[in-house]
Amino acid sequence: MFKKTTYIIIIVLFLTSNSLFGYGTRFGVFFNPTITWLQSDVPDVIPVKNHLGFDFGMSLDYFFAENYAFATGVSMFNTGGTLKYVNGIDKFSLRDKNVEIAPNGEVKYKIQYVKIPVALKFKTHLIGRTVYSANLGFDVMMRASAKASFEDITTKEQYDNIATKEINFFNLGWHIGGAVSYHLGGDAFLYGGLTFLDTFTDLTKPLHDKITSQNLTFRIGIMF
Repeated sequence: MFKKTTYIIIIVLFLTSNSLFGYGTRFGVFFNPTITWLQSDVPDVIPVKNHLGFDFGMSLDYFFAENYAFATGVSMFNTGGTLKYVNGIDKFSLRDKNVEIAPNGEVKYKIQYVKIPVALKFKTHLIGRTVYSANLGFDVMMRASAKASFEDITTKEQYDNIATKEINFFNLGWHIGGAVSYHLGGDAFLYGGLTFLDTFTDLTKPLHDKITSQNLTFRIGIMF
């Protein structure tokens, strides 16, 4: 459902960007490799492995002044990480039943969000064929899917199952980043850069811990 909704949003924004915003609007597409590491606020839940993911979608910059813009868009953000539960988990909820995870058992999460940034963008004038920019803002993320991989303590069975009962639907964060754009000709720019995204809401539903994530994104895209 969320994937279909995202594709519809992308098409609508692409088709209406010029008529809706007019002069000063820039449209872009991107594919961003991402490194994610989880953080825990309790000693018995320990992040143990980082996650390599990606973020892909479209961006939309509306320039309200020559070098200043409101930046938004929509993307599919694929993230996750691995947590070690020192005291185990008595009941880990799957779609059809509950299972138990042994002490020091590890759970590998794979999460996909629909991500919508709301940010301010600052850029330089064209220097030769290059433009430098910075981006600062917030991110609203809505869970599209979630999976967890782990071993059942009683049956020793390996699970790789849907885990939407364990992952909160909403996630919020803030980001800061910079990019360098190269003028290809006409209105097209190829850009690359880095963005740091830090979430501040709990990823997981259990109340005894708070799990957040930090993400380093390598930005690769084209602006038109």
